[in-house]
Amino acid sequence: MKSRWRVKPHDENRTRALAHEARLPALVAQLLVGQGIETADQALDFMTNRIKTLHDPELLPGVVDAAARIHQAIHEERPIVIYGDYDVDGVCGVTILWSCLRLAGAKSVHYYIPHRIEEGYGVNRQALEAIAQEHPAALVVTVDCGISALEEARLARTLGLELGITDHHTIGPELPDAAVLVHPKRPGSTYPNTDLCGAGVAFKLAWEIGKRFGDGKRASPHMRDFLIHAMQYVAIATIADIVPVTGENRVLVKHGLAGLESAPSLGFQALIEVSGKKPSRRLNTGYIGFRVAPRINAAGRMERASAAVELLTTDDPERAYTIARELDEFNARRQEIERETVRQAHEQIKADGGVGSRVGLVVAHRDWHPGVIGIVASRLVETYHRPTIVIALGDQLAQGSGRSIKGLNLHHALTACSSELITFGGHAMAAGVKLDPANLANFARAFDEHCRQAVSPEQLEHVISIDAEVTLTSLTLGVVEKIAGLEPHGVGNPRPLFLATGVEVASRPRCVGSAGEHVQIPFRQGECSVRSIGFGKGEKWGSLEPGTRVSIVFHASINEWNGLRDVQLELEDLEIES
Repeated sequence: MKSRWRVKPHDENRTRALAHEARLPALVAQLLVGQGIETADQALDFMTNRIKTLHDPELLPGVVDAAARIHQAIHEERPIVIYGDYDVDGVCGVTILWSCLRLAGAKSVHYYIPHRIEEGYGVNRQALEAIAQEHPAALVVTVDCGISALEEARLARTLGLELGITDHHTIGPELPDAAVLVHPKRPGSTYPNTDLCGAGVAFKLAWEIGKRFGDGKRASPHMRDFLIHAMQYVAIATIADIVPVTGENRVLVKHGLAGLESAPSLGFQALIEVSGKKPSRRLNTGYIGFRVAPRINAAGRMERASAAVELLTTDDPERAYTIARELDEFNARRQEIERETVRQAHEQIKADGGVGSRVGLVVAHRDWHPGVIGIVASRLVETYHRPTIVIALGDQLAQGSGRSIKGLNLHHALTACSSELITFGGHAMAAGVKLDPANLANFARAFDEHCRQAVSPEQLEHVISIDAEVTLTSLTLGVVEKIAGLEPHGVGNPRPLFLATGVEVASRPRCVGSAGEHVQIPFRQGECSVRSIGFGKGEKWGSLEPGTRVSIVFHASINEWNGLRDVQLELEDLEIES
């Protein structure tokens, strides 16, 4: 699908004033003004992201009661079971709470993560029954799940379990009857950050627990050290769960990434090494999102997510590297399955006559692996720019995973189609479903009909929002270093995109990567020459002839190689000029 480029307007007077007051390059000032920042103090706050700006956990609904119940369970030496989701967010949240409770002196603390294929998402009856049998009268604390577990909460009571729910997913019309419920969007909540991920909620609970082992206002020194360390897990979960990297989340990500750079946990160190990170490369949100997080996710997608928790909690170096290599192998297998599934999905859409007039896409197949359907949905959204549900069909049950586009709340769409579903859950941009395979056609029709009504023609266009048009000469090493100081980026705070026109292909492009999937293109504009890389664009742009004049949309980055540092463009789009 061809993208439409839109350059954001900017206020030259405000940009000039901020550049002068904050002593910043004009281009950096323009980017900050585009974020609503107009004073030097605001610019300093944005770029420093001080830890002291984090919100007090007491503001989070339910967290004080939850911490009190956990403190009491530790005192009484009751068993505590942390029940987490199988994705990165759940794994990191479980790791935070498990480590916190062990540090707090819990004698009997355990974790349970359901099997993605055999049990599916969320709290389930079989798991609760098994927990009640193995750990009678346990306090069960969920992480990143449970807000829709209405029947399961009632079952927990009958089994003699005390259920505490911590979650961040969309709340339905009825709340589960749990002993305590921690959620940033709970009715009546005034918590300033409604976009915490599941691990972020777990971190706030750990912080409140830590205060009970300090002076009641502040955590003990050991707990404070742990909480600073735990921001590593929150950072990775925030990036992987695609929640906004703004406000408090941005503070958590910035300091979590700093911790990963300076003092990563044993498990993260092993994972970073097997991911192939070069010593000169910085750990930014892109690297975490594309290289580290998928390896953690691969455990739950292909085998068992508990292996990832073991990796992040072990203090045995040999065991850590063994598990990290296993996750790397799982991820490689996941990539192979994903590529084949994406190919089959494209063929299915083509066989159905293409996208045509459909707005909401639903594709399904009996041979698709439930562990990769979410990623496949993301790939299809990238290609067709349509809300998409990908379904793995079984004999008795079909499991689906969906991704959306800006402007369509996927959870609302599934609510409108809920009569065709057994269960569903998620949030605005991503969700999961279970349905009877016999209802597939009805669901696909209902989903498309809702999307037709909810999505405007303009929203179906893929628009690339460009922050500024620049000349290549303006992108000096110093300016690009200042731009890098605006990190971390993510949803709600994307990496700056730039446009340059009248650019010439300086010499023949070179395809790189194991399958030639990437392309390196040297560009020239006037007297300025610069290198670029187009990830996944080898087939598309690898045959460009030298001398071709183009307009390019790109991120500006710093490439480090053999001790040398220079500016490199990361290409997002390209058009040949007439």
